[in-house]
Amino acid sequence: MYKVAVIGLGMGSRWAMAVRELPNTQLVMVYDKYYEENTFIPRERVTGPGITVAREEDEIYHSDADIVIIASPDNCHREQCVKALQAGKHVICEKPLALTLEDCRQIIAAVKASGRQFMTGQVCRYAPGFRTAKALVEAGRIGRLVYLESEYAHDYEFAKGYREWRKDPAIQRQGFLGGGCHALDLTRWIAGDPTEVFCYMNHIFMPDWPTPDTGVAVVKFPNEVLGRIFVSTGVKRPYTMRTVIYGTEGTIICDNTSDHIQISEKALRDSTGTMAFNDIPVAIANHNVTSELKDFVGALDAGVPCATDVYQGTRTVAFADAAIRSAQSGRPEAVDYNY
Repeated sequence: MYKVAVIGLGMGSRWAMAVRELPNTQLVMVYDKYYEENTFIPRERVTGPGITVAREEDEIYHSDADIVIIASPDNCHREQCVKALQAGKHVICEKPLALTLEDCRQIIAAVKASGRQFMTGQVCRYAPGFRTAKALVEAGRIGRLVYLESEYAHDYEFAKGYREWRKDPAIQRQGFLGGGCHALDLTRWIAGDPTEVFCYMNHIFMPDWPTPDTGVAVVKFPNEVLGRIFVSTGVKRPYTMRTVIYGTEGTIICDNTSDHIQISEKALRDSTGTMAFNDIPVAIANHNVTSELKDFVGALDAGVPCATDVYQGTRTVAFADAAIRSAQSGRPEAVDYNY
């Protein structure tokens, strides 16, 4: 039985429920800096017999928890990850791993020094639609990968975070990393680590926010695969991560908010050469943290690194970093894998 503590009870409340659902994990402590005043925290998810509500963050690091889940605002990740690792805890950290590559390097150093296991919470890898799409690509159903595009389109007008931390000018949260890391990590997972990025950004939807709200990046992936990433935290439409994957033998359209994905295959075109899309039913689970936690515990049991370890989290931050640098420089930028 693994004892688990959770820091940050917004997204962390989902993790707390996952801990309580699995048979081999036990929720023993939770902490949120604004626990007393934040009425949006779903207390029924994070309280109960045997669960301590910590008054100070340090109580987490001094607890008997085996695993610490960090689901606090992005700007807190580096410090909290390092402290938890130095305390000898295994760590799961919500995406993005950190705000900068230098912060990621410090977390990597702490992982190495601690010998503990680490997971970056890249939850799109656990969405049934995306998992099915990746399996189809790997099975060769659409032939050789040629081009893919993904988007993170999410209106943040009413998603500023508690005390509006996402909008805080002192934090300077970049939407292309903070939310866009979902699409960046998803395309990395399917096509491999990108080498070069060219990106344009603008700041029109939400001019009172401190950083650009919309960006489009063109990407070079390995094996001559091309890509495009669209990220907007101001777009006026329902949330979507619509992703299209093009291969020499077909095309896949998928999302994490739909009950099906679509595939069109060259081998199934009719006698006139006409191709059609066929639906493949999938479950909708766009925040499937229970599967993430199950995988992490499985890795602990097996004594092997989890699939989304600290290096995977860092590579996605490096991808976003290249896009942000390109938008600022006006030229293509190489992805920095120096860590």
